[in-house]
Amino acid sequence: MTPNDLTLVAKHVMKLLVERRFDELEQATGGTRLSADDMEAAVEDVGARLVMPPETMWKDLRITPVRNWAGAFNLKLPLYTANGRTANSVELTVHTKNGRPVIEVDDIIVS
Repeated sequence: MTPNDLTLVAKHVMKLLVERRFDELEQATGGTRLSADDMEAAVEDVGARLVMPPETMWKDLRITPVRNWAGAFNLKLPLYTANGRTANSVELTVHTKNGRPVIEVDDIIVS
């Protein structure tokens, strides 16, 4: 996957979180690590409504190749509210299977 592909996947995940479409996100991830209920509870713990990050954030997206797993990447996305960037984040693992992206929401970190 190219950095552009990973950014598109990250934006899609963020959009689903911001729009509180947890069931769709669970379906997109196969509920591999977090269920819709888990994601909803974590987002509720943020304590304020999430908003999409500014466009400039996507240019500095933190993409880390997964060690010993060719073609897999970890992404850490900061969460934003109307007051700006929070200390909270969502962590993803993205890889491909049969030429299609596979998304895993590893965790939603709430400080």
